[in-house]
Amino acid sequence: MSSLKQLLEVRRKAKRKQTRFVVKESYKFGRIEERWRLPRGKHSGARQMHKGKPANPTPGYGSPRAVRGLHSSGLEKVVVHTSSELLSLNPQKQGAVLGSTLGNKKRLQLLQLAMEKKIRLLNVKDAPALTEKIKNAFSHRQQQRKEAFKHKSLKEEDKRKKAEEKKKKEEKEAKEQSKSEEGSIEQKVRKEQEEQKELAQKTLTKRQ
Repeated sequence: MSSLKQLLEVRRKAKRKQTRFVVKESYKFGRIEERWRLPRGKHSGARQMHKGKPANPTPGYGSPRAVRGLHSSGLEKVVVHTSSELLSLNPQKQGAVLGSTLGNKKRLQLLQLAMEKKIRLLNVKDAPALTEKIKNAFSHRQQQRKEAFKHKSLKEEDKRKKAEEKKKKEEKEAKEQSKSEEGSIEQKVRKEQEEQKELAQKTLTKRQ
C-alpha cells in the first residue's frame, strides 16, 4: 500500500494536469459563463463524450480515496469556532481551519491557544505575525477611542464654559435692564410729583 506522502504527490501532479471543466461552447460565446453545467442536450456531443468535445468530470479525474478531502500537508481539515472545538482535535491527524465569521478577539484567543498546544492552523500562514497584527490593531483602536473621548470631553467642557458665560451675560443684562426700569419708574414718579406740586401751586395762586 502506498504511503500517504506518495498519494499526496500523486494527487498534486494529477491536479496540476487536470483539465478545466466548463460549459460547452463557452469558449465561443461571451454571453456564456465559464462555469460547469452538465450537458443535457439530446444530440449533444459533449454529453455523448465525442472526441474533440469538452471533457466531463469522471471518476478517473478524482484523487486517491485515502487522501480525498485532506489538506496538502496530509492533515484532515476541521473548521473551528470555539476553544473547546480546537482542544478536541488530534494534532497528529487533524488541522484547524479558523471560521470566517470569527471576530478578532475570538480569533486572537484561538491563535494563542493553537500556538500553545502546537495545533497546526491550515488557513493561517504565520500565526505569530497575525497575532501581533491583531494586537497592534487593538492597541491602535484603544488609542483612537482615548483620543475621541478626550476630544469629546474637551468639547463638552468648552460647551459648558460657553453656557456659563452666556448665563452670566444674560444675568448681567437682566440686572442692567431691571436697574434701568427702576430708574425710569423713579423718574416717572418724580415727574408726577413735580406736576402735582405745580398744580397745587397754581391752585393756591388762583385762590389768592
